Amino acid sequence: MKYRVTSEVTLPFRVIAIVNEKGRNRVEYDVKIKPKFKEQLVANDVVVKIPVPENATAKQKHIKVRSGKAKYYPTHNAIVWKFRRFLGSAKNGYRLQAEVQRLHSVKETPWVRPPITLQFTVPMFTSSGFHVRFLKVIENTGSKPYPYRKLQISLRSHGNFTNT
Repeated sequence: MKYRVTSEVTLPFRVIAIVNEKGRNRVEYDVKIKPKFKEQLVANDVVVKIPVPENATAKQKHIKVRSGKAKYYPTHNAIVWKFRRFLGSAKNGYRLQAEVQRLHSVKETPWVRPPITLQFTVPMFTSSGFHVRFLKVIENTGSKPYPYRKLQISLRSHGNFTNT
C-alpha cells in the first residue's frame, strides 16, 4: 500500500538553535531539541549535525551535553550529537552548549550558516497521522489457512530533516 500526504505533515522533533558570533574569533552554540511525538514512543539512532565555520577548532571540554554524545569532527566541519534512544517523555528536551574558536585567515569571508541536519528513526510514528486499525488478509492460494498467523505491520517515520 502506498500513500502520499502533502499537507499537515508533523515533524517528530523541534530544534531550537541559538548561534552567537562573539567577535571575530569565537562562536557560541546553544541548541535545544524537543520531541513532538507521544510519550510511549522512542526515537532510535538520532544524529544531529551542527555546522561550524570552516576555519574553526573546538576542544572537547568546550562541548557540554547532559545526554547523548557530542564530538567535533573537523573533516565534516560539524559538531555531531548522537543519541541511541531519544525518549518521547523528555518534554523539556535535551540541550547542547558549545564554543568553537575561529582561526584568522588572510582572506576573511563572511560565514554563511548551513542548516542543522537531523537523522532519525521513530518506530510506530507516521508524520501524516495515518493509522491501521483493521486489516483483513485473504489468500487465494488454494491451501488450507492456518488458524493463527503472525502478521507484522511496520509503521515508522525515518529520514533526514533539515532545519533552515
